[in-house]
Amino acid sequence: MSHGLRLTTPAVSGTTVRMIVRPTISGDQLRVKLENTMGMSPVAFSAAYVGVRGEGAGVLAGSNRQLSFGGNPGLTLAGGAGAYSDPIKFHVQAFRELAVSLEVVSAADISAHQVGLTTNYIAAGARAASASADGFAPVPEFAPANSGNLPFYWVATVDVRSPSTTGAIVLFGDSITDGRCSTRDEQGIVQPNRYQRWGDVLAARVAALPENQSKGVSNQGIAGNRILDRGNGPSALERIERDVLERAGATHVVLFEGTNDITGGFTADQVIAGTQEIIRRVHDAGMKIIGVTVIPRGRIGAGWSATLEQHRLAVNAWMRSEAKFDGLIDFDRLLEGPVLGGSPSIKPEFNCDFTHPNTAGYRAMGEFIDLDLFYNVGTWRNGK
Repeated sequence: MSHGLRLTTPAVSGTTVRMIVRPTISGDQLRVKLENTMGMSPVAFSAAYVGVRGEGAGVLAGSNRQLSFGGNPGLTLAGGAGAYSDPIKFHVQAFRELAVSLEVVSAADISAHQVGLTTNYIAAGARAASASADGFAPVPEFAPANSGNLPFYWVATVDVRSPSTTGAIVLFGDSITDGRCSTRDEQGIVQPNRYQRWGDVLAARVAALPENQSKGVSNQGIAGNRILDRGNGPSALERIERDVLERAGATHVVLFEGTNDITGGFTADQVIAGTQEIIRRVHDAGMKIIGVTVIPRGRIGAGWSATLEQHRLAVNAWMRSEAKFDGLIDFDRLLEGPVLGGSPSIKPEFNCDFTHPNTAGYRAMGEFIDLDLFYNVGTWRNGK
């Protein structure tokens, strides 16, 4: 969960925050990464625990395990810093939620992931060791209301060691990867805890592959993210080292960015140059990179123009014909619908707000992806 938001409320000194995470692979060890990426001042934790999530903010009895950091129970992170816990033995079951509990001694601000789409919890006092839900209340939604802005605090990563898994796929993107609109019901109300992003659909499909092809899927989307500058949080070029290249076991990257650069005033040539730099850095790290075309944004009225459309078309043409990706996912072709305001829009049956797909659109996207893109070809061909 990449961090792109700094919060100054609620007051969190002297509290315990309990963040709910959902691994996509099974394994026998885990470690947790805490980040103060967006914080402008230090945060001090006195204790951290991880357990199997029970009902609400509760933890299953007997499952709560204390984490350490370099052998110490506590940890202080300077603004911009991050740290992994020491690995612990832990039976992780794919798609079974875990609760990471942090006792916050002092923090003047919060480094957060904005579009969590998951209910997380906060309680007064030092409660990380307790399996009880008593005293915990949901973390407040970050405005505007009913936006899906249900943030994660400080927890950035849970790494799982799996003897059978053959790597990890990192989804590197913006709000369409983060999942905005993915949990809106028919009345337009955001329903948390649904796990209906295209990446969630992909993770379930990948998990069903034979053991010698199964991989973890890590969603590193940030709503509003750009390749080239800070649209919302660190740019893709700024955060690639931390969020992608340093990921344990990462073998494949799916890059789905560019739409926010175009609306932010960057040209197709600039977006292409930034994308080429990402491709180079991923290949230099020995990983495969899969590109994704920029999806339609046409609508009547505001927010798009013929000039922006020309830049989108030019970026997509380059992706299809010249980009040195190891594969391409053409979500543009999948989602392209009627022309509105002079430009193609998202198909009505897949459209939420003319920028993001709806639940059906995300499902179609996750099911559209060719899993051959992620095969370990040598292993697969040898039948191992």
